[in-house]
Parts: sequence; C-alpha cells; structure tokens
Amino acid sequence: MIDFDFHTHRLDTPPGKGIVCLPQHIVREAADTWLPAPGGCYAAGIHPWWTADADFHLAAYMDALARLLQHPEVVQVGECGIDRLQGAGVELQYAVFQAQVELSEAFARPMTLHCVRAFDLILHARKSMRPVQVWTVHGFRGHATLARQLLDAGIDLSFGERYDEEAWRITPEGRRHRETDAE
Repeated sequence: MIDFDFHTHRLDTPPGKGIVCLPQHIVREAADTWLPAPGGCYAAGIHPWWTADADFHLAAYMDALARLLQHPEVVQVGECGIDRLQGAGVELQYAVFQAQVELSEAFARPMTLHCVRAFDLILHARKSMRPVQVWTVHGFRGHATLARQLLDAGIDLSFGERYDEEAWRITPEGRRHRETDAE
C-alpha cells in the first residue's frame, strides 16, 4: 500500500491520495463539461496510443487540453510520450509529444511520460527543447544504467509494482515516486 499514488487511472481515487490520469473520453469529448473533485489532483494528456485512432486530430486534442489545464486541479500534462510498439508512427508521436511539452511549459505543469523503447527520443527531446518543467517517466522498469541516464538528464522516475531494485536505490528520494497505474 502506498500513501500517495503518483499515477492512477481510477477516477474514484479519494482527493489527496493520488494523481488521476484522465481517460480519453474526457480529454476528447468532455473538456468543457468535466468538473474535478474538490481537492482532487489530475493529469491530462494525449496518450501515444490514441494517435493511432482513425479520427485523431492533434489540434482538437490540444484545444481540449488547454481547456482542461485551466483547472488548477489538473496538476500535470500526461500521460504522454512515445511508444514504439503501439500507436501511430514515431514521427507523429514525436510531434504530438513536442506539442505537449510546449503546453506543459506554457501552463507551468510537470509532465508524466509513457515511454516504450523510445528513451533515446525522450532524451533527445529533453536536450533539444530544454524544458523547465519536471518530466517523470511513469512505470519505470529499466535497469540502473538507464535510470542514471534519465536522472542525469533531469528526468524523475516513478515505480510501480515491478521494478529494478538497483534503479530504485540510485534514484534520489525526492525524485522517485510510487504508483499503481491502476485502471
């Protein structure tokens, strides 16, 4: 049992107990009508898997995200990132990720990243875009060598149920988080 769930998808998470990643239907269709729970914490972003949808339109999603980020309870941009195994092509995913980095910077919100076999692209984006906001890779399962690369680049790590003990150990306490990633 963790005290604070850094990344969950459970909309019934009690306020103050975690950061709830908003589902696609809220981001895509209900940005104008959705109301956060008082005291709740949320993340809103464009998951890389959504880029494969036949009706994916970046401009519409970005407009919805900007409206959701007007709520002070939406404390993060995410879950966003790049997934080489699912979603649209890497070029589109990278462009969508860059757009969300810009939104994160404009709204002064940290980012929660979904990354599958694309840490090279995330590190490149971090170096080339030079964001001020904190980025955290959620569900980190990589080894200590990759953890060190990410930490040295200024990227924090969030650990779920399964993780590499050495990666956990080398991650400074203030830069490591616990999560369930629960549905």
